[in-house]
Amino acid sequence: MEFWLVRHSRTAANVAGRFQGRQDIPLNEEGRFEAALLARRLEGAAQFTLFLSSDLQRAWETALIISRAINLLPLREPLLRERSWGFAEGLRRCEIAAAYPGLLCPVSGRLKALRCEGEGARRLLARTGALRRKLRRRHGSPRRVLLVSHGGLINAFISGALGLSGRQRWPYAPAPASLSILRHDPLRQRSRLLLFDDTSHLNIKN
Repeated sequence: MEFWLVRHSRTAANVAGRFQGRQDIPLNEEGRFEAALLARRLEGAAQFTLFLSSDLQRAWETALIISRAINLLPLREPLLRERSWGFAEGLRRCEIAAAYPGLLCPVSGRLKALRCEGEGARRLLARTGALRRKLRRRHGSPRRVLLVSHGGLINAFISGALGLSGRQRWPYAPAPASLSILRHDPLRQRSRLLLFDDTSHLNIKN
């Protein structure tokens, strides 16, 4: 099985550096252009047997733009939603540091999700595991799956597939409109990251 993992294209909140989480924010014009470039790359690149997307509109809009290029309609999958950042959603890092300094790790500067009543790493990992089980239960073993989701969810999906725990630092941070590919052997229960955070299709903007 191959999982082709697409992070949604850019939004105004991405540009402003705000934590979006479960906020339902649309793409901006740049994001729609990025999605079109990504769709052009995926057109003819592979035959997908299953196409799923988060139902948050920034991901869903990205998926619909892609669908016109690959001639396959996406299915809404709530398990692909971004992690919740609780009451920190909509804020920038500097605003969090000023108003809630205890929410940020003093060493890494990362936001601590549980402290802002969000979704912790263990629960997020469990959700990606539930997604993989749901895929097997409902769809058997689809050969090539296209998933449109969010940075935090993709981070956790890759980390969980490669055997990292919630206590370990996850080194993955996919950019907007990026493509990553994960190959999974269901018999051996092993996964390998073939491609990560590839945005070469966006170079045309330059």
